Amino acid sequence: MLLDKDELDHVAAALESSLAANDLTEYYTALRASGLPFVAVNYGGDTFALARAIRDILHRIGGLSPAVALAFENHLFVTAALATFSVNNEALEAKAKGILEKIGKERLLVANTSSRVHANKLNALGTLAKKEGNGFRISGSAAYTSLSTQSDLLLFVTRTEDGRPAFFIAPLKNQPEIEIGPYLFPRAMIDSDTRRIEFHDLYVPEESLLQSGQGKDLLLLNQFELTWHMTMIPSMYLGAAAKAVDEARKFLRSVNSTEGKPLAELDGMTVDMARLAIKYQTAKTVLDRAIEELGQETQGVLEPERVRRGFERAAMTKYVGTTYAEEIVTQARRIIGARSFTAGQPLERLSMETLFGALGPEPGAYIERLIGPTILGEAPFLG
Repeated sequence: MLLDKDELDHVAAALESSLAANDLTEYYTALRASGLPFVAVNYGGDTFALARAIRDILHRIGGLSPAVALAFENHLFVTAALATFSVNNEALEAKAKGILEKIGKERLLVANTSSRVHANKLNALGTLAKKEGNGFRISGSAAYTSLSTQSDLLLFVTRTEDGRPAFFIAPLKNQPEIEIGPYLFPRAMIDSDTRRIEFHDLYVPEESLLQSGQGKDLLLLNQFELTWHMTMIPSMYLGAAAKAVDEARKFLRSVNSTEGKPLAELDGMTVDMARLAIKYQTAKTVLDRAIEELGQETQGVLEPERVRRGFERAAMTKYVGTTYAEEIVTQARRIIGARSFTAGQPLERLSMETLFGALGPEPGAYIERLIGPTILGEAPFLG
């Protein structure tokens, strides 16, 4: 079995304890000692099992903290993409396999960044790679790097001097030329460990380059990574939604109305809770279907059109899952009322962190503009 449920229980218990102590050391110690970070390394070619395992891990951890789950999800989607990326490019596949073997053998965590920065132009890249001898010099900054202080390796996208994109992998720890800056989200999503990264003329050898140029393989890898990313993102937020529903259920069963009748017996509460359950099950069904199709599409050599369709499906899955999760947590909070923010009540954390689901990696406005043109084309909607 790819996922050890006892290990997941142990890591979840360590996370609960860590959140109560406001110190994630116990959680990361338990996580690193477990097999959870290495499910992609050990997936054995069964992409269905791998996708389901990642879904279950993120759902469980997301039910405690979507922010913590987001940090781990970054490691999981990168390793899953590397494990299942198959094209007619032996050199690229050999490099991906070598990275995975290193991660598994040395029990490493990997962060990633697209090198996007906050600028007056959307999707602006803040880093540049210059050729130097048998390697490259990397300079610039990247705004979004989750799991930044815990990771051992960094997979990053940058641009070369000729303006082309390039994927690099480099050690992250004990690198004086890589400055891990302050939290990007210092309050609501602080436990995602998302920080600004500065590259101060970092030198990396030629073998650190995974792929570069405008060729189809690099574009496929980038889109394929994002397909894994957006397919898995809803798992953690739906975990938070499931926890919110259960907290509302417990509240309604334990609190009585002024007439002494449990709130759970009131018709209005029955209807409200049914709506939450229906939304959760609908989004979960969409997610499960997307996971099954992702597993099917990663069998054999990847084709551009298949990856494009998978990317669109992943975007819609993320859109539905995160939108419904936010609605569910918001309504559960309204049912419970001000008690949602009392000491030890999970809804306080879940309320703050679930809001971020709709914002990344691609926001709803991007997804709507991605899908909209396909609806307005020549073909009929159900054609």
